[in-house]
Amino acid sequence: MERNSRMNRLKRRFLLLALPIASVACLTEWLLLRHSGQPAPFLLLLAAVAALALALLLWRRQRSLRFVEAAVAVGVAAAVFVLLSEALFGPEEAALKLLSSLAPWVPVSLAAILLPLGGRRATAAASLIYLGLLAIGLNYVLQRGLTDSPLLGALLQFYLANGVLLALLFAWAELQRQYDRTRHLARSMADLAHTDPLLGIPNRRQMHRLIQREIHCAEDGLQPAVMIMFDVDHFKQVNDTYGHEAGDLVLRAIIGSVSQTLRSTDVVGRWGGDEFIVLARVADLAQAHQVAQRLSEAVAERLSDRFLTVTISVGVATYHPGDTVSSWVRRADRALYNAKASGRNQVVVGS
Repeated sequence: MERNSRMNRLKRRFLLLALPIASVACLTEWLLLRHSGQPAPFLLLLAAVAALALALLLWRRQRSLRFVEAAVAVGVAAAVFVLLSEALFGPEEAALKLLSSLAPWVPVSLAAILLPLGGRRATAAASLIYLGLLAIGLNYVLQRGLTDSPLLGALLQFYLANGVLLALLFAWAELQRQYDRTRHLARSMADLAHTDPLLGIPNRRQMHRLIQREIHCAEDGLQPAVMIMFDVDHFKQVNDTYGHEAGDLVLRAIIGSVSQTLRSTDVVGRWGGDEFIVLARVADLAQAHQVAQRLSEAVAERLSDRFLTVTISVGVATYHPGDTVSSWVRRADRALYNAKASGRNQVVVGS
């Protein structure tokens, strides 16, 4: 979703830049043709007005992006079809010149469609335009014959060049799809490497990094978070009595309750089994004790309606200068052990 939103913003910026440029280019070409005494196609003037109108619409209404994309695709396709038809079926003395003038604009027109659309839609649109151009050329050959036409060589070059361009576009679209698939897979693997699959919270590896980050904060003179460790009282009995599926439901409910109680600056992660660590941003031990007590009460209150008595024991430990991840966790674990030894469903603040 985020990637699509970012891509739509890029498309909108591209169109807001490209459409006015296209409008000026069409109008300039029309004026130059009139000034030189050559026929100035009304289509150029119409294209200039339409491009400017679409740019204004997109500027005033952000939700018009899809409509503008479709209008650009249809307009460009119609323009190249009309211009090729005029070049092939118009006056013969001007046919070669018109075809030569049209040839470089076809790739530009295809790019104007492909860059906003992207992916398979772009490839399909380009293919349909090329098939339409090919149909016009085949109709010309059937009417004029293969040998009598002075345009045959130029026409073959026109189709071969754009056919190569279309093949490159197919390859580009496929590479883009492969890149997106690989990127999505890499992101999924990264999430799996740092997230507990059952609970959707940081796993032990990620929590180790987060604790290390807090140690770096302390070494830099900043205030580190307070470590709160808790586990579920008598969790083995829950699994043995009701099964592991019920145990998983209990863990999900507990983490849901804890997550709702914590602030956005706090983080909870799974350290192992039914043991969890919270890194809470508090000013002192008194506030840390209050946070731990709220967690304990929230779990007991919110789970009592769905399960038998479910409580947690909680240990709290602040950072000590020189602490490593292991030593800090060990002190929190010792406080947790004291909470369980004191009768469980307790909060103990360690040294």
